[in-house]
Amino acid sequence: MQGTRAASGALGPVDKPGRPRGRGRPAGGGNNAEAARTVLMDAAEKSILVRGFQASTMELIAQEAGYSRAAMYRHFPNRRALLESLVRRKTLRCQQEIALRLPENAGTATILVESLVIVATELIHDPVLKTLSQHSDEGTVAHLVANDPALPHLVEQLVEMMAVDDSDSRLRTGVPLRDIGRFITSTAITMLLGVVPDIDKVDTARRYVETFVLPAILEHPPAPGPVFDT
Repeated sequence: MQGTRAASGALGPVDKPGRPRGRGRPAGGGNNAEAARTVLMDAAEKSILVRGFQASTMELIAQEAGYSRAAMYRHFPNRRALLESLVRRKTLRCQQEIALRLPENAGTATILVESLVIVATELIHDPVLKTLSQHSDEGTVAHLVANDPALPHLVEQLVEMMAVDDSDSRLRTGVPLRDIGRFITSTAITMLLGVVPDIDKVDTARRYVETFVLPAILEHPPAPGPVFDT
């Protein structure tokens, strides 16, 4: 049924067939669920960096994103769910950035090394994660990432890639893939905790992984060498 609407300053002009839709979006509408979550998380990140996590209320984030408070809670039932989603998105984006920065023919050993280097030297300094971690129980980025449900899945994918690689990245025989995955995860968390000296320096992190981590999981690890600057 086609109807007409009075054109007034308050309502604005009536859209005609074929006319592009304006930039405005009704509160909680105009986007599919995935797009809406993205807009809300973008607004949450911006607010958290400016105001901090505690001052960034769900209502305020929704308002700045152009959504209603009810729409916000449909996508994120509580602040904990929002925090977990932000950490998960950051972890996935880190994985995507790693893939883009590696050579196309990079072996899985190289992928593992560079992934852990980026975790130790960049992810730990991410401003959103650092701000969020201040309100966690332990107050560390490592705690946030360790509790990210996406992390075991990402590590599992990497280990599966290494398991079928027939190059020098072959895994040690007799070591269960499950154990390798847990070892890589615990190594990443240890690096994020900052307990390894100078681990946030790129060269140190790379030498650390090549000398201590790869020999634990590869049949043919690279030759060892000095790790820490004197």
